[in-house]
Amino acid sequence: MHECKHLIIHCIDFRFGKAIKRYMEEKELLNDCDIVALAGATKGLSSPVGAEETEVLMGQIDISKKLHNMKEVILMNHMDCGAYGGHKAFPSINEERTHHLEEMAKAAVLINSKYPDLNIKKVLADINEAGEVAFVEVT
Repeated sequence: MHECKHLIIHCIDFRFGKAIKRYMEEKELLNDCDIVALAGATKGLSSPVGAEETEVLMGQIDISKKLHNMKEVILMNHMDCGAYGGHKAFPSINEERTHHLEEMAKAAVLINSKYPDLNIKKVLADINEAGEVAFVEVT
């Protein structure tokens, strides 16, 4: 059995590709992490359009747990996410940030309801006008 310690769920948004790889290198996750990339990242768990979205994401978690015995799930949402309508869908940046934090919290509860032994880490990514990405681990 091949084992890894982590599973990361992040958005497909191309703007974050290099930054996510850098984050994974800095956190020593490369070659020790299963990777799931879906539009909206945790949206399929916290605000799915249909039950199949949740099934797909939970299915990936199930596979990672079963096949690789992972111990930690990293949920990574990002600001200005098109799956959530981007910045324009929120009255303010603070309300957008709060919404993403709530979405990741809902996703964590759902995952832990099935796998209470898993550690859940939540990370919010933001990109500035210069294209620089900042990752903030949140509680």
